[in-house]
Amino acid sequence: MGNSEIEEVIKPEHEFVDYKTFEAVPSKTVEGSSQRIIAQIPGTEVATRILELGAGTDTSPDGVQIHDFWEELYIIEGSLIDLRLNEEFTAGMVACRPPGMEHGPWQSPNGCTIFEVRYYADQEKQEHEFVDFKTFEAVPSKTVEGSSQRIIAQIPGTEVATRILELGAGTDTSPDGVQIHDFWEELYIIEGSLIDLRLNEEFTAGMVACRPPGMEHGPWQSPNGCKIFEVRYYANK
Repeated sequence: MGNSEIEEVIKPEHEFVDYKTFEAVPSKTVEGSSQRIIAQIPGTEVATRILELGAGTDTSPDGVQIHDFWEELYIIEGSLIDLRLNEEFTAGMVACRPPGMEHGPWQSPNGCTIFEVRYYADQEKQEHEFVDFKTFEAVPSKTVEGSSQRIIAQIPGTEVATRILELGAGTDTSPDGVQIHDFWEELYIIEGSLIDLRLNEEFTAGMVACRPPGMEHGPWQSPNGCKIFEVRYYANK
């Protein structure tokens, strides 16, 4: 996909901020369900959000979900049961849902918290309904010692991928310098922390970021190690 074909969506920019600073808004249809909107295309359901399901929540009132946008997810904690598949999905699992993929409804016996990234894109990424991220191979970086990535889904031949980035204790990404991409990048810090060497600021587990194309970020140091869920994409309306 060439840049001339990309019509970028309007989502606000965030460099790592604690997701709990965003208001939890209760669902109007499902008791026990709420969401914290991190970034959103105005007037649409296309948003980056934290979905929080209380213990015993049942999303059956919303029925089976089918969207015209991509939806990529990471289960932060707890679990949920797909009532159609009769299968339980747990913390540490990831999903990549293309437009038109059916999913839900769900029950969450003990509660569940999920990081979700929704966006419009014309792309070829692999479909996954919740799978443990550790089933994907950790591939070491060729330039940064102590850094590796697990690719969940990717546009072939590009760096546009959904991945788990793993930084070992003491990792320094200075060899890769300041990063600037022509794609969107949205992130959730799963565990550990990293220090932005330009800003001299530390970001920790539970923080989220929404980076539009062209936004500078890094390089980083991770004193004690860090795991990050990243969704990269070229966006269009």
